[in-house]
Amino acid sequence: MSERVSGGCKCGSVRYEGTRLDVPMFRCHCRDCQQLTGSGHSEMMPLARADFSITDTCKTYEMMGGSGQSTFSGFCPQCGSQITRNSQRMSDRIYVHASSLDDPATYEPEKSIYPDSAQAWDEAAIIKG
Repeated sequence: MSERVSGGCKCGSVRYEGTRLDVPMFRCHCRDCQQLTGSGHSEMMPLARADFSITDTCKTYEMMGGSGQSTFSGFCPQCGSQITRNSQRMSDRIYVHASSLDDPATYEPEKSIYPDSAQAWDEAAIIKG
């Protein structure tokens, strides 16, 4: 798959472009995503790290992932919009938040991850399958 996507933050100071990987887009219900997004889950699209480009450096927050390795959340240093997630474990990809896409309609979640961490008020958002 070679679908090119682009996006950026709310204020426009951070812009990115990349190629969507042929792996599932997903909805993550882990507690980290809940806290980082201020919602019940995050919506993530995986892009190839090799040709990912970004116009400005995101402010990065490092945390320990469920794998025991570091994960990184990137957000605009000006407006605070969540833009990227990446990890040491899957270094070939970078995930962008679906809400940051120029065309969010290209995002079609295929599965939920960490559904056991979903809040009771967000269980309807779990993709079963």
